[in-house]
Amino acid sequence: MKLPVFVFAVISLSLTSIVCRAQSRVLGADGVHIDSPADVRPAEPPLLVDEKVPSEILSRPKGMWAGNAGNFFAGAFVALAGHEGGHYIANAGVGSHPYLKGVYYGPIPFFTIEPNRPLNHHEHYITASAGFNSQQMINEWLLSAHPNLKDEDQPFLKGVATFNFWLTVGYAATAFAKTGPAERDTKGMADSLGCGESLVGAMILVPTALDTYRYKHPDAKWARDASRLSKLGMIFLAATVHN
Repeated sequence: MKLPVFVFAVISLSLTSIVCRAQSRVLGADGVHIDSPADVRPAEPPLLVDEKVPSEILSRPKGMWAGNAGNFFAGAFVALAGHEGGHYIANAGVGSHPYLKGVYYGPIPFFTIEPNRPLNHHEHYITASAGFNSQQMINEWLLSAHPNLKDEDQPFLKGVATFNFWLTVGYAATAFAKTGPAERDTKGMADSLGCGESLVGAMILVPTALDTYRYKHPDAKWARDASRLSKLGMIFLAATVHN
C-alpha cells in the first residue's frame, strides 16, 4: 500500500470514529432520535437497482489498468522476472552457473543470462527456450485460474499477460528479421535445432496467438486444447535435439 493512501485511510477511519461517537449521543440503539419522538418514521425499503439498466453496463470492465497503472506495471515487471527466472533455473538445471551479461539492441542496453561454460545443442535448446516456456506456464495458469480475466478488474494480472504477449511478439519480430544481439533466445533455439530462425519465430507465436484468442473467447475449448498441445510440443522438442 502506498504511504499517502495509508495515511488517508487512517484519517478517514479516525473521522468516522468521531462522527459515530457524536451520533451515538443523540441516537438510540436503533438509530432513532431520542429527543424528538415525533420524528420517528417507519423504515423505508432499500433502493433497488433500476432493472432497466442493461446488465452489460453494470458489468462493464474498467479497462486494462482498472484505474491502477502502478499495479499494471508491477505485473509487467513480475512477468519479466518470470522470463529471466526461467533462463536461470534452466541453466542451473544443466549444471551451468549463469551470470548476467550486458548486451545491446542497437542503442538500447539490456542484459542476458549466460552460462559460464560452453553448452551442447541439447543443453542450449533447454536454456534458450526456458524463458518462453516460463511465460507459457504463467499464461496457462492465468487463463485457467481466471478464464474471464478480460472482464475482471485485475490490473496486476493483466500487466503480466500483456507483457508476456508483447515480449513474445517482439522476439518473433526479431526472429523473422534475423536481427538483434547474437545471444537472443530465438537464435539460440534455431542453432540448437539446426533450423531457420523464422521457424522458431512462428513456433513461439502459435501458443501466444491461441492464448490471445482464449483471453477474448474464454469458452473456446478448441483454442485451450490447441494452446496446451503447442506448449507441450515446444517443451518435448528438447528430446529431439542431440548433442
